[in-house]
Amino acid sequence: MKLEPSFPCFADVRDGVLTVGNSRIERKWALRSDGVFPLSVSDRLTGTEWLDPKAAGAAPAFRHPALAGPPTNIDVDRQRVVASGRVPEHLLVTVAAKCGPIDVRWHIRVYPDAPVIRQTLWYKASSAESGGADEARPTGGPAANAKLPADYTDYIPLAALHCRWKSVALLDVTDTHNNLVRAEEGLLYTDSEKRSQDGNFLTVHNNLTKNGLLLVKESPTAFGQLNRAAGDYYIAGKACWVTGSGVSERDLEHGEWVECYGSAVGLYSGGELEQWRLIRRYYDCLEARRPESDTFVMSNTWGDRSRDSRVSESFMLQELERAARLGVTHVQIDDGWQKGVTANSFITGGTWADYYSKATDFWDVHPERFPNGLAPVVKRAKELGIELGLWFSPDSTNDFAYWRQDFELLRNMWDEFGIRSFKLDGISIGSKLGEARFLRMLDEMTKHTSGDVYFNLDTTNGRRLGYVYHTTGGCLFLENRYSDFKSYYPHWTLRNLWMLAPYVPAGKLQMEFLNPARNAALYGDDPLSPAACGIAYGFAATMFANPLAWMELSGLSEDDARSLEPLVALFNRLKPETSRGHVLPVGSEPCGTGWTGLQCAVDERQGYLLAFREYTDEAVGSFRLWGERGASLRLECLVRSEGRDRLDFAGDAALLQPDGDGRIAVSLGRPLSFGLYRYTLA
Repeated sequence: MKLEPSFPCFADVRDGVLTVGNSRIERKWALRSDGVFPLSVSDRLTGTEWLDPKAAGAAPAFRHPALAGPPTNIDVDRQRVVASGRVPEHLLVTVAAKCGPIDVRWHIRVYPDAPVIRQTLWYKASSAESGGADEARPTGGPAANAKLPADYTDYIPLAALHCRWKSVALLDVTDTHNNLVRAEEGLLYTDSEKRSQDGNFLTVHNNLTKNGLLLVKESPTAFGQLNRAAGDYYIAGKACWVTGSGVSERDLEHGEWVECYGSAVGLYSGGELEQWRLIRRYYDCLEARRPESDTFVMSNTWGDRSRDSRVSESFMLQELERAARLGVTHVQIDDGWQKGVTANSFITGGTWADYYSKATDFWDVHPERFPNGLAPVVKRAKELGIELGLWFSPDSTNDFAYWRQDFELLRNMWDEFGIRSFKLDGISIGSKLGEARFLRMLDEMTKHTSGDVYFNLDTTNGRRLGYVYHTTGGCLFLENRYSDFKSYYPHWTLRNLWMLAPYVPAGKLQMEFLNPARNAALYGDDPLSPAACGIAYGFAATMFANPLAWMELSGLSEDDARSLEPLVALFNRLKPETSRGHVLPVGSEPCGTGWTGLQCAVDERQGYLLAFREYTDEAVGSFRLWGERGASLRLECLVRSEGRDRLDFAGDAALLQPDGDGRIAVSLGRPLSFGLYRYTLA
């Protein structure tokens, strides 16, 4: 395909060199008779070349135990992908080749004006060689070098030595983990030091030039990866590899295309803020988000631990009325709307997966709880302007063998009732075949609805997709927290958002707030308990994410409902701006006893500051905002808490001049209080 001259991305093959890029970044590979080798990663704005040409031939661009010999029959195709649904406009370059008994399909994606190039490898046993992947092995040449990682998807031989690297691993399975970001850093050394690093992100920062390179491994977290043997990156001297494709040779026995975990390279110039802006730009390449419709306050009754015992037509109609009063725009019916009984039910003997073999009518609407079907609830939700969502558990049995039935159920819910928001739970991905089938279900649903579907992907347990692997088209249900088990504290929720925000857009995270009156006695005199903080403080901790009312709204006290209502209204009023902003941590890391907060930068000159005075006697907090730190700014208070759940919406403003360290002072009148401010550079 010939690209239009005006299209801002390019790809070309000349004299055996494949070149892909745009105005910001360019990559080159040598397509040689003995393999594909990286030649260049260049920053077109600064003129920086990141690769060492002398080391480029030391290892091929990718490697896998099933690949026998160098690639042959290489063919390169270019395709302009027009923006559609959730897919942003980009250039897709497809390189097809054969490596012995394995067919290879290599997708390279570059986006207009984004300093990011992504790539994904696909492997398939050739039909004529099916079952023969174990018969041949690489012989001779760099690919047979035992010192190289056996399975990797990208190779970056760096030119510069004086660099600091930092790996950041994101963790899920949040039912048992509450420390979700793990970082490690160091300096490059000689080839004698070899390291295997975990992480979704690896940055390499040149200490002399202040330029940086970002490597992303597009995969689930370490808990969810398939066929994981070591870490996600391998560093030896100045060379870096993105390791672990997730594909075993057994996965290739089906004779179908198998997707490897992907990778991306991005470039930036500057410091930590520029790194984080690049990561945010990377997410923009993954998905064209719809900020206003993708950001909302949702309620789900499961947080009050009644489980499915109260789910019924009358109960959900009651929840809808309370949601409308509070300004909650989305109400989700969790487990219990269906006839079948899951292992989560208050009824014993339920199942977790294997639904269809237990009962062919497992996913019929429960005839006693909803004697009129879902129609009355759907009708009332529409009358109140509330979007109704539904919990659903795809059947993981036998590698999602029932994925077509699962798709049919979701499709019918969309066709009949217009339900477009689905919380997907109970997922357990055990193989690449199962992964492919699960993703096929999501893809088919996305196609059927022309992108008008929203997947709320649960990350709380099991082997799932993580944060950056096929998580477009919705948000992440991050954590189950319950006051019944004392696993909920507002500052723990705030801390997880604070830690994750640089690496996952806040709008992709659904963060919970609970009814603080429940189980107050269990916490005793704990000064950080939900009851001590109050519902306004708990809601404020979620305001820059997707707030989740993890409770039965009809169980809220009248006082708590009155406190919550104006805050939800403020959230809905500010959403058109805050949903487009870049949320970053400020202040100290939340621990319950300091000053902390979040900044939402709408653009270079304005945004919002959400400040928290935790349980501390210090009446004044110091914040250094990201961006232009020397300029004076106008700080307008939109709301502050004065006493437990007593709120002031006075709207007073002040002109502040940052100190020599770029910090501004914020005062709040009592411990466990918060303030939301709009700032504008003067």
